[in-house]
Amino acid sequence: MNIKFKSCFAYFILFLLLISCEKVYSAEEIEKNLVLVLVPDLSFQEVKWLKEKGEFPQLWKTGGMAAMNVRPDGPYSFLNNAVSLSAGVRGLGIEGWNAYSKGEFDNGTLVEERYQQWTGKLVDEGIIFHPYLHKLVDKNKETTYRADIGILGQTLKENSVHSYVLGNSDYNEEKIRYGPLLTMDQEGLTKGLLDATRKSPGSAAGVVMDVDKILAYLSTFNNQSSFFVIEWGDLYRLYKQKDVMTDEYFSKQYELTLLNLELFMYQLLSGNYTDNLMMASPMVHNDAYHNKERLAPFFYWQGSLGEHIFHIYSSTTRQPFIISNFDLVPTLLNYFHIDHSNKFFGKPLHIKEVNESLLESGLKSIDLMFVIFKTRNVVLSSYITILVLLLILVSVIIFLKDQKEGWKQTAKVLLVSGISSPLWLLLTPYALNYIQANIYLLLLTLLSFLTGYVLVRYVSNPIFAISVSLFVAITVDLFLGHYFMQRSYLGYDPIIGARYYGIGNEYAGIYLISSILLLDNPLFRKWFLLLFISLGQIFVLSFANLGANAGATIATGVMFGFFYYRFYVTNFQWRKLLLIFSVLVPVVIAILFFAQLNGKESHIGYAFSKLFQGDVLYITDTIKRKLEMNWKIFRFSNWTQLFVTTYFLIALYLWRGKKIVRNEAKKLIIQTGVVASLALLVFNDSGVVAAATSMFIIVCTSYYWALEN
Repeated sequence: MNIKFKSCFAYFILFLLLISCEKVYSAEEIEKNLVLVLVPDLSFQEVKWLKEKGEFPQLWKTGGMAAMNVRPDGPYSFLNNAVSLSAGVRGLGIEGWNAYSKGEFDNGTLVEERYQQWTGKLVDEGIIFHPYLHKLVDKNKETTYRADIGILGQTLKENSVHSYVLGNSDYNEEKIRYGPLLTMDQEGLTKGLLDATRKSPGSAAGVVMDVDKILAYLSTFNNQSSFFVIEWGDLYRLYKQKDVMTDEYFSKQYELTLLNLELFMYQLLSGNYTDNLMMASPMVHNDAYHNKERLAPFFYWQGSLGEHIFHIYSSTTRQPFIISNFDLVPTLLNYFHIDHSNKFFGKPLHIKEVNESLLESGLKSIDLMFVIFKTRNVVLSSYITILVLLLILVSVIIFLKDQKEGWKQTAKVLLVSGISSPLWLLLTPYALNYIQANIYLLLLTLLSFLTGYVLVRYVSNPIFAISVSLFVAITVDLFLGHYFMQRSYLGYDPIIGARYYGIGNEYAGIYLISSILLLDNPLFRKWFLLLFISLGQIFVLSFANLGANAGATIATGVMFGFFYYRFYVTNFQWRKLLLIFSVLVPVVIAILFFAQLNGKESHIGYAFSKLFQGDVLYITDTIKRKLEMNWKIFRFSNWTQLFVTTYFLIALYLWRGKKIVRNEAKKLIIQTGVVASLALLVFNDSGVVAAATSMFIIVCTSYYWALEN
């Protein structure tokens, strides 16, 4: 019995060994793989065309869609954008950068020989290499972002994930191969197939992507963890050649190119060539760029076609349908379960399955972003000019007509109208879904004027009333997830990408001054309410999921510290005040730090983590970028005219004529507002903007109170 049992057990083990030798893999045994199709020059114009005229409409209604900010560190270009995508931070390319396979020539010289002459290294057969790697690395070390070239491919390689690149965007004799940036290691080496095109005489540059060759290559790697990048260059070649094509033939080739791309994506999904499929555009074509449609499409599919619908959310942007180029590298590493804690500012995308397609609502939301970005300069320049003219007009009235009641009332209405305008800019941005920007500007002007007229005529303290309205509206919007502010002209633009959430610097200045103007009411000057307002505002501005504005938080501490000292201490001394500030600022920074410990990391929390890791270079680079930004804004921004005008008027009128505002409480409020504006100028990354908006409210308020005397 024992012998029979042993024999049966031996046969059973032999049977298992035989099964294990078979080249058959179950779904659980096949390692994960991911395909990223990189389509340079793809824009949302093409997405809309495919949605309406494509042959596989279900392809675009399923999966998930988002719009990616693809801004690099430097001019907008395919190379700069591709470097940024591959590094997880804004980067720069260099002249001459390209990828080559062994045996290729450049100006009559074998590229591998030139590579050996420059680096002393030999190239193995089947390896794709980059002769200019050292130059690209050195170039990015000189920037304040310090992009780590090859970090994605190197990390994947160290974690046993095989990376391959296929295809190119070559145009005639010009070699354009930027897809390998996403797969190469830090020696500039990767594997794949650059020559993945076939001849097509009627197509742009006489070639098209060779779908059969690409699919055959993909089918040979189903038993290993693999990451594939397919550089689909047909659309790029078409737009490169557009200027010399007839309109009719371009339209014909345009449709054919998009249908070929759509068919390829369908084949990838329906043929089970990958577990997960992404499509990203590193840049939009020139037509879309000049039309200011500068967000690039990003799509994600999982499983078979039509099986899943996803909502894509970025913790970096915290806005629906908006992701950052910083997010791609962390997302790819997260897919292969590779730890990347604190290595990247971007975050892995949250991809959640939903029941209904979000394509229509996503495109509508993205269209609104495009409308605001297209009209931002015109609307803001007009708005700022109106504010400057308002101040000049009221100044003339005060100096020349201040004894005539009719002129006084007109000036008061204008001043309150100006203060109320940020409120309407906050509450009305979604009206741009239905009206044009010029009508919107007229509507804004009308609403502001009516508000000023009604408040001056029927409210005993219009300044206090509008301050309460601004303070409450901004606070509520921050608690509601910045729904209005993220689309306001005075908010932050996802295409510019300087900020995606929290309170922007325009409204930071307004928010601080609106809170200090609450103290015009004696009730709010009671110590417990004053303490509640000051600590409450610091709380709101510092928390990662609310204001998330470090500069405004510190400026708030300085502002209320000044008010407390002047209000409660009669014997004013600059020495004591500076001593208070030297203690107060570190305390506020400490509060700012603890406010980041709520489980939701922001750019502030990331900076603190870098500081505690000893990465002082990151902090100094950030400060350098902020100073450069402030100087750039001062030199070129429309806000400079408001900044200069308000600071000139406050210097000329207030400090040379302090007795115009006779009430001591009001005088202290004005002085505190000036201190707040200066603190915003010093501590904020766009300090000129915050200083301009805050000082505008202060000047308007001081003028109004002067007219009341």
